[in-house]
Amino acid sequence: MDLRSGRMRYGLSRRYSGLGRRIGAWLELFRLPNLLTVPGDALAGACLVSLLTGKHVSVWELLGVGLCVLLLYAMGLVQNDWVDLAEDRYHRPERPLPSKRISTSATAIAFLICFLAGLLVAFCNGREVLVSAVLLCGLIWTYNLVLKKRFYGGAVCMGLCRGMSLLLGASTVGWHLGIIPVFLGLTGYVFFVTWFAAGENRRQIPTGKVFLPMLCFAGSWLLNLPVLIYYHREISSTSLILSAGCFVLALLASGSAALRVYNRSVRAEEMRHFIGALLRGLLPWQAAWLVLSDGTWTVIVMLILLQLWPLTILLNREFSQS
Repeated sequence: MDLRSGRMRYGLSRRYSGLGRRIGAWLELFRLPNLLTVPGDALAGACLVSLLTGKHVSVWELLGVGLCVLLLYAMGLVQNDWVDLAEDRYHRPERPLPSKRISTSATAIAFLICFLAGLLVAFCNGREVLVSAVLLCGLIWTYNLVLKKRFYGGAVCMGLCRGMSLLLGASTVGWHLGIIPVFLGLTGYVFFVTWFAAGENRRQIPTGKVFLPMLCFAGSWLLNLPVLIYYHREISSTSLILSAGCFVLALLASGSAALRVYNRSVRAEEMRHFIGALLRGLLPWQAAWLVLSDGTWTVIVMLILLQLWPLTILLNREFSQS
């Protein structure tokens, strides 16, 4: 009896450990720390335009656009690893696809699920959101299938993908010119992150260009300052203070990441950590814009995004962000 029970426990432990490895492989494929930085783009866009237009945005609408961009971004990550399979076999054989921890047929199914589910969620949130989701899909596919290997074209397209996520969130409320500086800042920031990521597999000595993402943050805020001054009566003093605090955190995150690699010999692994730190810096930046829309729930979302910041640092020890 004891021998049988021992064998049963051993069999169960092997089954659960195998399940844990499979889940870990999928989380690695989806780059979990990176994925957590995505919904905030749409939330920031929706909240900022809600403030500027005076139109109410419900929590369910926010959940919808956040889930939509999350699913479509996950679709893009699966497609990206599929396209990079031959290169990863040489440079990063430990990745889930080249190591065969996940089969290509399983990734094809995951791709279709994320794609169809993302469009379905967009459809449920209205025609404008659906049109924005289709445009976002077009940008993601263009990057992965056409422009990825083109140095500047690929970086621009990836920047536009994240910028379109911001506009997708805004589309659930409407349109306002005040979203343009934020769109440009986000697009420029991700452009430079993607530009740096092109050399993540080699040793290099980064120049002062590593500070350009931080300048994108600062530039978007300065360009949007006249808009914020014009609408200052709709923004509470508490929201302004919280937004300023989050914005300072975003500048510190991108600036400190740049200082760690500036003007010294950096290994490929250190470069990937630098890129991950820049991506994490998007979380306080997103929080800075969305909290301008006054309300208890916006403060709660801001706190969630700020909590995700240290969480992504912990997760990055297990899952690469680049």
